[in-house]
Amino acid sequence: MISRVICGAVVVVSVIVILTGCGRQVAPGPLEDPDLLATSPNRETLPVPRPWVASAFDATGGMGTWLKCRQLKLSTVVTAYQQDGSVYLTEHDFRVYPWSDAIQVSACEPQADLACQIVGGQYSPPQADLSQAVSPLSESYREYAEAVLQITTAPVRMLDRSVALTRRPLSVQIAGQWYHPLEAKYRAKEIVSRAQGRDETVVVEPYWTRGIYFQSQDKFLVDMIWLANSAGQKFLIVRGYDYAKSAGVLIPTKIEVFQSDPDVNFGPRLALIDLKR
Repeated sequence: MISRVICGAVVVVSVIVILTGCGRQVAPGPLEDPDLLATSPNRETLPVPRPWVASAFDATGGMGTWLKCRQLKLSTVVTAYQQDGSVYLTEHDFRVYPWSDAIQVSACEPQADLACQIVGGQYSPPQADLSQAVSPLSESYREYAEAVLQITTAPVRMLDRSVALTRRPLSVQIAGQWYHPLEAKYRAKEIVSRAQGRDETVVVEPYWTRGIYFQSQDKFLVDMIWLANSAGQKFLIVRGYDYAKSAGVLIPTKIEVFQSDPDVNFGPRLALIDLKR
């Protein structure tokens, strides 16, 4: 996500807002060094995956392939939805680091370049002044980035020691597809942070407190996830479609992000993300 993106003019036609590009470079901003984030896990300390987690790995390329996947580079076209029904088109670059639990997002918007990241649950917001931002995502970049990180690296997120998974006994049908729901409770995690030239252990409280990973009954893909921040009354549903290989693993080439509620109902669509081929 920290490479080339578009910036452009906003054209309003009826209820459609379209951003087109001029192809300039985005400044890197205060993002972590990709070389430090693009790491492999310590295989000796990895937990043994439970059967449904192992099947999620198998459905997307296998554990061995994921262990070699240090970084996913995604250049995308994003359709963001306004409350009045109009849409805003832009381009976002994502850099996803499965084993660092990290994502970086960059874009070139009319008012300011965007560069934000989440690393180990710690969010670094854009440094630019977003008070004049025209993107409907400007107030929800964190949730938006978390949704992309979760759906593209679902097997790895489910393997994380800070996630307690419980499989519901009954399957559910959503839009004609049968799923096995896996309920998640997110716990605080300890990460090592470098401060004043020395390493310090920092306890990071989870942004999401609960979630549900919906694993398809036939393909074992986790292609839908519900996320809940109960204290902040933030609820999301993210869905993945049209899976294809990237860096050897299968990831969705189309992603939808919806608002939701405590009862896991679909609300207004926030964004549609299409990977460039």
